[in-house]
Amino acid sequence: MTTSNAPASALSERSPARLAEIRAELDGLDRQLLELASSRARLVAEVAAFKRAEGRPIYDRERERRIVQRAEEIALEVGLDRGTARALMNVLVDASHRLQEAALREPSAAAEPRHVAIVGGRGQMGIVLGRWLSERGHRVTAIDQGDADDVVSSADIVMIAVPMAQVRAVVTGLAGRLRPDALLCDVNSLKREVCEAMASAHTGEVLGLHPMFGPSVSSIRRQKVVVCPVRPGPIGAGLQAELGRMGAELIEAAPDAHDQMMAVIQVLVHFSTIARGDALRRVGIPIEESLRFTSPIYRLELSFIGRLFTQNPDLYAEITMQNPHSAPVRSAFVDAVNALDRTVTSGDRGAFRDAFRGAGAFFAGFGPDAMRLSDLLIETLVKEP
Repeated sequence: MTTSNAPASALSERSPARLAEIRAELDGLDRQLLELASSRARLVAEVAAFKRAEGRPIYDRERERRIVQRAEEIALEVGLDRGTARALMNVLVDASHRLQEAALREPSAAAEPRHVAIVGGRGQMGIVLGRWLSERGHRVTAIDQGDADDVVSSADIVMIAVPMAQVRAVVTGLAGRLRPDALLCDVNSLKREVCEAMASAHTGEVLGLHPMFGPSVSSIRRQKVVVCPVRPGPIGAGLQAELGRMGAELIEAAPDAHDQMMAVIQVLVHFSTIARGDALRRVGIPIEESLRFTSPIYRLELSFIGRLFTQNPDLYAEITMQNPHSAPVRSAFVDAVNALDRTVTSGDRGAFRDAFRGAGAFFAGFGPDAMRLSDLLIETLVKEP
């Protein structure tokens, strides 16, 4: 027979009965958490009712940042780690988006139903946009280039969703065919040339739109759409408000300013991604073999590279070749690569540190966000098989 020197009180604290008590208490707390979440959802539904009545957008980035920041501050006060608090609030905020999206899906007095003709509406992006607008109660007609003159001439909104190589010809073909009070808009990733063409072809409202996402997204909620007002009017304002009610985040920019920004966001990123993909091909190590040794960062980078090469090369040719601000951005990338190569080849650690710290100073303000976002991605990635 064995004995223990531990006090009886300590033994009772670790007894099966005490474990059952703890679990029962946890179950009660779990119920309280869910009841509180349900109460929060009821308040969110009231917020959605206000937004629906007033035509307000679902998404408010600054409000969400304040919610998460406040949760992290409270977590420190109550002894909870910030990561758990942030994760809980992100789940609740995402749930509130879904609730508001459902509440705002039905047309409201703030959204006047429109007839939308989408030129290129049978393409991937045209199909997605047409479906979302239809769900909001608008009548959507998908047409091909040069088809259905009566549809174009009767539509409230004519939206161009064709490849950039075809857009000028499509716009030219629409000249004189639209109602004078109709809105002419497009969804291309370059804006200056197409906005100028639309303004020349149509005397009514003209609006440039650039959805900053592809047709594979399941929802427009929390997605960014750049808006370039060329000739504003009530229909364009209504379309922008409708996109906001659908959950999009709208960013206004002049057409040329948009194209300058896209030279960095699209040209630089895609150009460097294509170059890295081709470099991997030239090195010749099979992707599957490298994945056996991969770190989370490498796997994440490789995912973005591989994702690009599953898509249409003509799209990326247009993005990198047609942007009028492409050349200086590409030159900066090539110069940076060559300078880094010379530094590494020379073995000059001082020059390497200087270059590294110089870039680090440029990223200093974004550093904390970069660590937080990349940590979230890595944590998700390592859970994948």
